[in-house]
Amino acid sequence: MLSLAEAQAAILARIQPATRTEVLALARANGRYAAAALHARVDNPAFDNSAMDGYALNSRDVGVHGFVLHVAGESSCGSAPQQLAPGTAMRIFTGAPLPAGADTVVMQEDVERTGEQARFPQNTRAGNHVRRRGDDFRAGDALYAPGRRLCAYDLALLSAAGVAAVSVYARPRVLVVATGDELVAPGQPLQPGQIYESNRLATLLQLEVLGAEAVDGGTVRDDPAALRALLKNSTDYDFIITSGGASVGDHDLVKQVFAEIGEINFWRAKIKPGKPVAFGCIGTGTHFFALPGNPVSSLVTFKLFVEPALYAWHHSQPPVLELPAIAVNGFQRKPGRMEFLRARLWSENGELKAEVLAGQGSHQIGTLRHTNGFIRIGEDSQGFVAGERVSTLPLF
Repeated sequence: MLSLAEAQAAILARIQPATRTEVLALARANGRYAAAALHARVDNPAFDNSAMDGYALNSRDVGVHGFVLHVAGESSCGSAPQQLAPGTAMRIFTGAPLPAGADTVVMQEDVERTGEQARFPQNTRAGNHVRRRGDDFRAGDALYAPGRRLCAYDLALLSAAGVAAVSVYARPRVLVVATGDELVAPGQPLQPGQIYESNRLATLLQLEVLGAEAVDGGTVRDDPAALRALLKNSTDYDFIITSGGASVGDHDLVKQVFAEIGEINFWRAKIKPGKPVAFGCIGTGTHFFALPGNPVSSLVTFKLFVEPALYAWHHSQPPVLELPAIAVNGFQRKPGRMEFLRARLWSENGELKAEVLAGQGSHQIGTLRHTNGFIRIGEDSQGFVAGERVSTLPLF
């Protein structure tokens, strides 16, 4: 049985990164992964401009002509102002081009205006309130490396840099299947021994957030022939994700079928919840994950194994956010597996606090309504007491 780190390394060693790409307009590229380095096409700012509403002038004129200058002309956004005449000032607005001949801007609150004359302070210095061309970035500067997952802020920056479209990796096609005779779709009446299926929905939605093309394969009964037929005809997918049937019971058939038609890299990991998880490949390009059937185990193993695999497929790495926190209650346990406890996290007086939630069974999905992170306990740890510093994985 592999440790968490060993299992993650085994997965990443087998992932075959994407080769398919497409070019998208910025408005369609949110959440997609850059397939090439992205460079600025223009300087930013594109020209010297004012950081304040006020008056543009040459700082030397304040000393030569006294502190009172004649105001001539105006520079507003979108305009091309005339050159500043010696011994004069020009009305200017935030973001407007600095006229040739000016080297500073005096904010309007510091100016006494009388008709066409304006009195300026003695401490006027060159460069005040001026944004110089290219002081943010220059045309040709590299903005993002390949593998960057592009968010709204990234796309806004690219737009400001003159980029209209980007090359991104094609979305991975992922088939999602739930298994089990006991599963029923919500809205249907439950018969004795049946439960409502929830893992498939959670997996589909998480895949959508991660930029995958998720395909709902429905629910398959505990029938090896039916599962075998479905999986054999699914090798055009980049990933197959099943939930349920990965344990050791007589009706847990997923591992058996995957072993028949593909290669299992590992089965079981030293984590809690989520021990009965499997990973492998079918053919040359289809990766599969067999996640546990218990809802919380399925969610945890998706986060720990599937998410890093999808980032790797996109030539990228997942953002790792593990933060220290102060436990407000304790938790004791028998060591042996790395454990992820559902927790409520919040900030208090500049410190992150973490509360272990009641109901840590892998079937107890109700706890998730209060969960916004996990407390991670190492394999050899016996737990912790209130007031002790713990390691947390926020989910926000």
